[in-house]
Amino acid sequence: MKKRIIGVIVLLAVSLSLQANDNKEIKMEAKKAIMKLGKTLKGEVVKHMKTQGAQSTAYFCYKSATKLTEKVNSTYPKGISVKRISLKNRNKDNYPASKDEIEMLKKLEQKVKNKEKLPKLIVEKISSNHYKVYKPILVGKKCIVCHGDAKHRNKKAYKIIKEKYPNDKAIGYKVGDFRGAFVADIVK
Repeated sequence: MKKRIIGVIVLLAVSLSLQANDNKEIKMEAKKAIMKLGKTLKGEVVKHMKTQGAQSTAYFCYKSATKLTEKVNSTYPKGISVKRISLKNRNKDNYPASKDEIEMLKKLEQKVKNKEKLPKLIVEKISSNHYKVYKPILVGKKCIVCHGDAKHRNKKAYKIIKEKYPNDKAIGYKVGDFRGAFVADIVK
C-alpha cells in the first residue's frame, strides 16, 4: 500500500512538472506571437500618426488593421493565431468569440477596477492540446486621440471613425483604463 501511494505521488509530481513545462512553452510561443502582432499594429499606427495625423490614421485603421492582423497571422506556425478582443469594441471582428473570452475580459476589467496588478499573460487550457493565452491591453496616452472622451478625442478623426463604425463602443477611455486583450489561440 505504501509503495502504491508513493507511486501515485511520484506520478502526480511528474505530471505537474510536465504541465508546468508545457505552460512555459505555450507562454513563450504566445508571447512571441502577441508581441509580433502588437508591434506591427502599434508601429503602423504610430508611424501614420506622426507622418499623416489623426484623421488619416483613423482611416488607415479602418482600412488596414484587420488586413495587418491577417497578414501577421499568416506568418505564424500552423495552430497559432492572435487577435485583439474587447467588450467595448470598435470593429465587430474584435468582439470576443466565446463565453470564455467574455469571462476573461470581465475578470481582467474587474482587477483593474479593484486596482489589482494584472498578470502579463494568462494561460487557459481549453483541452489537452488547445490553449488560449491572454495579454491585457491598457489605454496609453496616445490612444486617447481616438479612444478618449469627447474633450480629448480628435474631432476630425472621430468623424471618420463614426462614419466607418456607426456602432463604436471604444470611446470614453482615460489613460490606464482596461481596453481589452490580445488572445493567442494555440492548438498543438
